[in-house]
Amino acid sequence: MTPERWRRIGELFAMALGINPVEREAWLREACRGDKSLEAEVARLLGQDEMADGDRFLASPELSDQVLDQTECWTSRGRRRPRSEPEPIDPLLGGSAADSDFSPKSVIAAGSRPQLISESVSVVRARLRELPMIYISIVAMAACWSYFILRSDDNAIYYINASIVACLAGVVILLSSRWPISLAHLKALELGMIAILAARVAIVEYRLVLKFSLRHEPVMAQLTVKNIVLVTAVLIVIHGLYVPKTWRRAAVVVGPLALLPFATLWVLFLRHPDAMSWLKQRWGERRNSSLSLFTFDAMILLILALGSVFGARAISRLRRQVAEARELGQYRLQRKLGAGGMGEVYLAEHQLLKRPCALKLIRASSVEDPTTLARFEREVRLTATLSHPNTVEIYDYGRTEDGTDYYVMEYLRGLSLEDLVRRGGALPPGRVVYLLRQVCLALREAHAAGLIHRDIKPSNIFAARRGGLDDVAKLLDFGLVRPAPTLQSTQLSEEGQILGTPAFMSPEQAMGRREIDERSDIYSLGAVAYYLLTGRPPFEGNGIKVMIAHTRDPVVAPSLIRDGIPPDLERVVLRCLAKDVANRFANAESLERALGECGCVADWDRDRAAQWWQDL
Repeated sequence: MTPERWRRIGELFAMALGINPVEREAWLREACRGDKSLEAEVARLLGQDEMADGDRFLASPELSDQVLDQTECWTSRGRRRPRSEPEPIDPLLGGSAADSDFSPKSVIAAGSRPQLISESVSVVRARLRELPMIYISIVAMAACWSYFILRSDDNAIYYINASIVACLAGVVILLSSRWPISLAHLKALELGMIAILAARVAIVEYRLVLKFSLRHEPVMAQLTVKNIVLVTAVLIVIHGLYVPKTWRRAAVVVGPLALLPFATLWVLFLRHPDAMSWLKQRWGERRNSSLSLFTFDAMILLILALGSVFGARAISRLRRQVAEARELGQYRLQRKLGAGGMGEVYLAEHQLLKRPCALKLIRASSVEDPTTLARFEREVRLTATLSHPNTVEIYDYGRTEDGTDYYVMEYLRGLSLEDLVRRGGALPPGRVVYLLRQVCLALREAHAAGLIHRDIKPSNIFAARRGGLDDVAKLLDFGLVRPAPTLQSTQLSEEGQILGTPAFMSPEQAMGRREIDERSDIYSLGAVAYYLLTGRPPFEGNGIKVMIAHTRDPVVAPSLIRDGIPPDLERVVLRCLAKDVANRFANAESLERALGECGCVADWDRDRAAQWWQDL
């Protein structure tokens, strides 16, 4: 299928989400214009969206906290689906439990100018829910001023004000309800509200100016026009800048609104020439003429109208830039999950596949070291060569026009090993063995490919809930991975440069040696095991002090820090932490076998893991 075909499918799918489900089938048939395969593909995506809704897998992205907390979506069968709050689960690569779980809702319309249809509906609906409240306040204040200051006894105006307030209150109730409203209907409501306010302005001006003119009070008539101009100016500013719209749509509304006071005055002059004779008499005066007074008012309204139009244009452009900034290729960023050694990680969603994923990016403008980008590209290529189920899976890689490099990996639900210890303290020995054996299998594949991780630590190992299984270990963040010294490759770090996490790095890595092999990862994994069993790393302190300790000081036996650690498991951990590389396990496979021979290996299995996560 061609990219143009996919783009068309994406456009129709996104637009269909904003249409009432009752009318969606007929609309889709007409929009596809007899293209049955196109119609079937869009219908298939809509069906998947409905099934995801039924599984409560999809919910709205965090487009606006104030908007989406109070909105709902409709499935293709016409039933309302409330937005659900995310469950407390820690995210990938850090973050708090409160903002961790991901439930993406596909609302992206692909195209050269990305715009979210469902986002527009949500934003417009939320703003329109507040706009009538502002209008009600304006009408109420104007009515109070007319009654208490002018002592007006025009009951017709009071009836008009009461009717307008009732109408606007009804709009507030409608927009606050769960009833679905299409974008076209929301726009009609927007125009309807401003039309009602404009009609009130014209009626009030007409009646008051005519009343004062019949009483031969031209000063009060002019003052009324001045007040009407002020009210019109307020409406122009509110409508032009508050409601999201294009500058053309703003011009269509605020232009006539700026002319309204003077158009009403002209109608008055034509219909009541005798009563409005004061306007004609003062027209030719040099001082205090009606022409000089009203042209200044007209100029002010014109300036406000132009400012409103250009303001709407600027706001529209900024919204588009913000939306584009949250999109990378076929992916839309949701929220930041954390930061790895080589860049930031965001929760993202594929536009058409509706698949949650973790997107790691690094912006060229924020990187001073040119080798950083090279290491980032290498991380993608090397990680993509690994296919073991205990290694994080890479989906995609890309680069945007502004030089932002990114790659997309599977999104994992669960907790990092660091978070596991922070939440509940040291882990049971059986669970430590259960998790680390899986990491050994992932390292075995990487080492067989000649790759050394160099940054194995608890935060880079994830206990995931994957494929219906719990405690599935996933090895993450290959940002510091490098080919083994037996392979010929371009070195992207200088001699003596120290990269990694001090608390878990091997002695040879702490000394900045370039010639490190897979036994360096074995040491780091032993330090992780020590941390899981005791709740603390082998050495503590500042970075330099810890690195010196790794190279010089003996490791305190884990059993001296925490009771209940089996001797056979302790021997395995201490062998991993040997200063001399020759005394460590030769490779990840031999370490995995040694862990499998520990007596506590049967203390933790899939059933125990499932029960633990269920009790969490």
